[in-house]
Amino acid sequence: MVERFRFKHITFKGLSMEKRKKKIARNDDRCTGCTLCVLSCSLFNFGVFNPEKSFIKLDKDDRPIRFALSIDDGCKSCGECIRACAYNVLKWEDENPVH
Repeated sequence: MVERFRFKHITFKGLSMEKRKKKIARNDDRCTGCTLCVLSCSLFNFGVFNPEKSFIKLDKDDRPIRFALSIDDGCKSCGECIRACAYNVLKWEDENPVH
């Protein structure tokens, strides 16, 4: 059985424990418009390859050959889009980083 982990983890800062939550960050400058993230999102969350059902939307940017990603509020932060992206456009980022 494969166990999926939620994206909260415990870090140790001195003797106290602090919970940190991850969010998905994006770098649109690296995006090629391949739609792998969009299709993996819809497949993982809805069982179909359908960009309309994906929590990630891909739009053509005003700049030549550039794309802009947006992530809907319904995103569950499952991370399938990060695993699918071959160009490192998407990555995990701490919502409340510890300095």
